[in-house]
Formats: sequence, C-alpha cells, structure tokens
Amino acid sequence: MQPHSLYRRALKTLGWATLMPCALTFVGWAQAGQYRLMADQSNAVVVAARVQNAEQLCNLEITIQGQASVEREVRAPDFEARIDITPQELESVVVTWRGKSKRVSDDIVNACPTQGRTQFGVVYDNVALRASWLRAFAAMGPAKAECVRTALQLGQVRYEWFDVNDHQSSPEDLKIQRAMGQCDAFLAQKKAWGDDNPKNFACVLSGVKTRCEGFYSATENGKTRPITAEEAIRRQLAKQAWGTGVRETAGAKAVRQKQEQAQKDQLLAQEQAKVKAAVEAREREEQIAREALAAQARERKAKAEAEYARRMQEIERLEQERLEKRSWVLKQLEKLKSDPKADAQSEGKGDGKGDAKGEAKPEEPKPK
Repeated sequence: MQPHSLYRRALKTLGWATLMPCALTFVGWAQAGQYRLMADQSNAVVVAARVQNAEQLCNLEITIQGQASVEREVRAPDFEARIDITPQELESVVVTWRGKSKRVSDDIVNACPTQGRTQFGVVYDNVALRASWLRAFAAMGPAKAECVRTALQLGQVRYEWFDVNDHQSSPEDLKIQRAMGQCDAFLAQKKAWGDDNPKNFACVLSGVKTRCEGFYSATENGKTRPITAEEAIRRQLAKQAWGTGVRETAGAKAVRQKQEQAQKDQLLAQEQAKVKAAVEAREREEQIAREALAAQARERKAKAEAEYARRMQEIERLEQERLEKRSWVLKQLEKLKSDPKADAQSEGKGDGKGDAKGEAKPEEPKPK
C-alpha cells in the first residue's frame, strides 16, 4: 500500500471519529441522508430512479466508480435497485445511472426515462453512526424504538450505516420518515392491555384470576388469528387493519391447569373414598346379615338338637318305665332267654317238685 494512502486513511478515520458524534444529531427526520461504505468490504446499498411517466418496469445501467457497470430492472412505484459496492483506496464512491433498454428473449425492456447521481462516503468503522442511532433510539422510548427498529428492518434499511445528516437524498429517507410517522400512529392506537406490560400482567379471565399477555391479531376472510408484533407493524406500514387481544400466558395456564387437575384428582379421590366407604359399609352390613342368619341357623339347629335329645330321653324313660312295669314272669322268661344256665337250673328244680308232689295237671281250657 502506498504511504500517501496510509496517511489518507488515517486522516479520514480521525476526521470521522471526531466529527460524526456532533454531526448526527437527528434534529429532524425530513432531512436527506445517505449510506456510508465500509472500506475494503462489500456494502449493499440502494439507488432509486425518478420515473415520472407510466412505466411499470424499465431498465437501468448503473455505473459504480472503481467497478464494472451493472444493469438492473426496476419496478414501480419505487424503481429501486440494490447494488453491492466494495470501495478500495477511495474516500468516496460516485454512482450514476441512466436508462438503457435491453432485450429479454423476444421482449424489449424499455429504458427508464431518467438519469441520476449520488455519492457514498467511505469510512473504516461505523462506531460514531451506531452511537448516534443508539442515542436517538434512547430518546424515543422503548416502545417507539422497538417499532422504528422493526420498521427499518422490514424496509431493509441498514440504519447503523446510514447518516441522516448527509446533504444528499436517498430512497431510504422516505422509509425512515414513514417508519417514524407510522410508529407514532401504531403506538397511538388503543391496545387491549391498556397501560399494562403486554408481556405479563394480572388479569381475570372467565372469572378466574391469572396472568395474561397481550397479542396482536389480523382478520382475514372473516377469521381472526394472532400475529406477531412485527407483522402488525408491517400491516401498519402497509396501511392494513390489525387489532389486539389478551390471552393467558403459557406459564400461568400451565400452573392453572396443574392446580385444576390437582383439584379434579382430589375430588376424584374423595369420590372414590366415598364409594369405597359405601361399598365397605354395604359389605359390613351384608356380613352382619350373614352372621345373623348363621346365628339364627345355629340357634335353630341347637334347638332342634335339644328337642331331639329331649325326645330321645323321653323315649328312653318311657321304655324304662315299660320295662319296669312288666310282669315277673316275662322278666324271668327274658332272663332265661338271655341266660341259658338259669334255664337249666329252673328245669332241675321243676323235676324235683314233680317227684315230691306229683305232676301238675294241665289246666283245662275254660269254655267260652
């Protein structure tokens, strides 16, 4: 690298570092502005042709200082073209454009009836620009700063490399102005969560105290669906309708459902305990009834057995009385039947009597 180039680079770095914090004051957003290019790196920037006739699609030839020319087809209404610039050993890069027709297959793309020029300053860092934007965002407040950042990102504005105090105009100027104005309108619209923190606040849903979060919504084909804050801002920039709503946070919902499930489990356990107690009570009653029936059966059996024993005793007593009332002869006969020796002795005694007194005469039957 040439010594004079090193000196020029050092001088330029010192100049931007000392001047930029003072220059980028964000006094008004209607000012012009332009990108700064990082030296020796590829930088994506946008140029826009001013086309005032009825063209909807036309072609531009874009000449970049220090690089080869490129062609871009641009469309209404913005007629913007994004190009990549890699500045090398330059303090600034001049870009010019003019209309140039071209043939595509059998069709001709008309040349844009315009020409233009812009200049991009080259820097070696964007520390001062980032610091100025951070101060501007801090002055806006968190809600608006978030909205503006989102709006600029949706418009592909690389604001951390954009100097709003540059005297030139840029197609990004209108995007920045629109972001500021539409974000004011976006924040002014009444939200369902009011002044609460939309990420988490106390609320009552269906009579239940819980924690809620706000969300954005869009209605399409008669159906409302939740959308992100980014999509709501996009719709605001496009002047499309959007709304807001309130819903229970996922954490609160999980805790509530867990508590409700615990209550259901407790009620179920209580109901099961009641059923079990009722079943056990019924089983005890049935057991008592069975035991009572068994006791009655035992009592009847005992009475029957006692009655049977009493009757047997009565029969034995009667038999005993009968036996006792029998004649002596029957007793003797029974005795003889039961004792043969006694029978023989009886016969011997009978023979002795016959010899002494004579045989006894048989008793004659009495006339009837």
